[in-house]
Amino acid sequence: MHSTKHRQESAMKKHLVAISTLLICAASFNIAFANDGNPPLSEKRRNDIQKNILAGLEHVSAEIQADHIQLIIDLKRTYPGYNFDYAIIPLMDKLKNESNPNIRILAALALYEYEDSRKCKFAIKQTALHDSSERVVKHCQTLLRKWNSRG
Repeated sequence: MHSTKHRQESAMKKHLVAISTLLICAASFNIAFANDGNPPLSEKRRNDIQKNILAGLEHVSAEIQADHIQLIIDLKRTYPGYNFDYAIIPLMDKLKNESNPNIRILAALALYEYEDSRKCKFAIKQTALHDSSERVVKHCQTLLRKWNSRG
């Protein structure tokens, strides 16, 4: 009985990951092929995106987290006029506390997209000074150099 329940839970988790991944891929596809005439995002759509992003950043799977961080980057680039500031604090948390250095690097890149945010720049600067991973430090140093050379 316990084994059957475990298999069902495992299958359900796989289905949820697959569905979430498909939704991310669909959103990324739309964003990748968007142009200057991007259709406006309705308030409902923005709320759905916010809820999905925040849930994805908290997911146990590093791949799902990475997909959602990439989605933030794509959304910031495609819809620069929209407010995606709700993701800043969770991204800063990932940058500071995530054990996976790849996720920390991706979080730094996402924070770099918030080019007018002093909080984001400060978080990247602190990571460049204090992170235990040489790769993360070098990546953050590069982002800071690019940030300082922005027009």
